[in-house]
Amino acid sequence: MKQNQNNIIIGIDTSCYTTSIAAISLDKKVIFNEKILLKVKKDSKGLRQSEAVFQHINNLGEIDSKIKSIINKYNVVGICASTKPRPIKKSYMPVFTVGYNFSKLCSTMIGCDLYETTHQENHIEASLLNNKLNEERFLSVHMSGGTTEILLCTKNKESYDIEIVGGSKDISFGQLIDRIGVKMGYDFPCGKYIDENALNCKSIIKQGLKTSVKEGYMNLSGLENQINNIIDDYDKEYISKLVLDAVVRNMIKSIEHISKEYNIKDIVFAGGVSASKYISKELTNRLRKYKINTYFTKPEYATDNAVGCALIGVKKFENKSLNYK
Repeated sequence: MKQNQNNIIIGIDTSCYTTSIAAISLDKKVIFNEKILLKVKKDSKGLRQSEAVFQHINNLGEIDSKIKSIINKYNVVGICASTKPRPIKKSYMPVFTVGYNFSKLCSTMIGCDLYETTHQENHIEASLLNNKLNEERFLSVHMSGGTTEILLCTKNKESYDIEIVGGSKDISFGQLIDRIGVKMGYDFPCGKYIDENALNCKSIIKQGLKTSVKEGYMNLSGLENQINNIIDDYDKEYISKLVLDAVVRNMIKSIEHISKEYNIKDIVFAGGVSASKYISKELTNRLRKYKINTYFTKPEYATDNAVGCALIGVKKFENKSLNYK
């Protein structure tokens, strides 16, 4: 047991808006979980990939002393990095090359194995850390700044076989929330402000925004247009509640259809949007009547992080060790 506690896997994820590094012991205890949000100029709706790459390089330089402390205190037996957004051939974003190359350098200097995963698998694994879900097959809803997808996940030895079975056909929930938030004067990313407003809103929504959902797939740009037409007619709390209520109703329609089609009742939520207290509460309560089980994790594991990378690294290390026996 002590050996498992001293031997660790480091996870690294350099996404579009967060530099993340984590360390997990072989008995799956979180030793370290550090993340630095990338800086976005006020009134801006995002970052160019080139800007994000530059900030990741600087951020990893800032974390170097903490990485050195981990290396000195523990025995690093592997490093696992996100190398691309999704586990498919043509998936690519420049930001992930920063974390991968940094991990490659560190693994060579330390003399440990280097493992690869994807940002999407990282999110799924992190969302399962504090959830007692033993099903081999489940749905994972990935709601983030750039992604709104419903995934059919089947466990394999080291990770998951993933199939996209639903989601948004245009903008993501994160983009919708951030665009409305910026328009209301909040700093990017705007999720925490919108969530707080919605929770504080005492007004009852008599007529929600019109949704466009068909067979598990959603069109969300129409929601943005509807909000823009009325944004000056209501206070920020009510507008925020309208937006998140629309997120919930879109998701319920999609999940209800997909749950029936694939006969699955367990839904795991991942990504920064799933950290919303309003969304998690409403989805849990409303999906209960369809006898659908919802699994939400702690905000630090829902938003971008590298804990999932480290957990996948543990699996890959264990499988490699078994193959040597």
